[in-house]
Amino acid sequence: MNIAAPIVIVAGCAAGLLIIPWLVASQRRSAVGQHVYEDGPKTHTAKQGTPTLGGIVFVAAALVGFGLSASKQEALPLFALVLAAGAIGFTDDLLILQAHRALGLRARAKFALLAVVAAAYVTWVYHTGAAGPEQTWFGTTFTLPVWLWSVLALAAIVGAANAVNLTDGLDGLAAGATIPVLIGVQLTARFQGIAGITAVGDGVLGALLVFLWFNRYPARIFMGDTGSLALGALLAGIAIQSHALLLLPLFGLVFVIETLSVIAQVISFKLTGKRIFKMSPLHHHFELSGWRETAVTSTFIVFATVAAAATWLTWWSSTARAVRVL
Repeated sequence: MNIAAPIVIVAGCAAGLLIIPWLVASQRRSAVGQHVYEDGPKTHTAKQGTPTLGGIVFVAAALVGFGLSASKQEALPLFALVLAAGAIGFTDDLLILQAHRALGLRARAKFALLAVVAAAYVTWVYHTGAAGPEQTWFGTTFTLPVWLWSVLALAAIVGAANAVNLTDGLDGLAAGATIPVLIGVQLTARFQGIAGITAVGDGVLGALLVFLWFNRYPARIFMGDTGSLALGALLAGIAIQSHALLLLPLFGLVFVIETLSVIAQVISFKLTGKRIFKMSPLHHHFELSGWRETAVTSTFIVFATVAAAATWLTWWSSTARAVRVL
């Protein structure tokens, strides 16, 4: 029997209300906290020392959701993916706290570890039948070659984890932008009758709502890589197991744009010696253009909500229409 989504969301909220204040208080007592990158916007120096590791609550909430899931066989690979990605992020955050500087795992090491986790997850869900190359699109379904689906699924996990991580640069931004995307992929899974995995997402959604309260400007806690990598992996995992892999970039359009801004900045500087943006990711460009941090965050969250809602409504209406025709 499925546990109603509101109950799981409330359980996730409860996990957030228990864990986040404890994380804040314990780090305040120990005088440890976030270390700000020296090459970031100068206004961010005031954030130095803010408690971090808030992403622990997302992993805990995913565990709560898994425990309440009606189909633990379907939900186990997704929970394991979130746990593994969160563990990689936690290692990075812990190294930063111990070194007292904003340098944790090397980027190559982080990518490699995420790739290993993603490959293990994709192999798992394919061979157990929890996911496969059949994909839903707007009013139709089609089957990708297995090799292409595997590559895209692996890229989705690594890419989404890093995209959320890049977006996590302003108070409330990554959490606020993740919520509509998570709701969108959850609704897609439910509409297709793949409800076994959604309890994990519901638990995290509840924790996200509480975390956003503490993370709004001025933030009292940051999620760290523990949270951003776990959230990105969660979004990709739900999309993969609900056969909506190709819809993920549309649902998470704000994350795609943030990532592309970094890629474009690096390519432009290496080829021409000139920068396209004042600073990347894109949210920093708007900051340095004179926008208040809260204005940038609000604008990006609204954009994320519109993109996710438009994708869901267009997909739902076209899919429902195709079902009626059949």
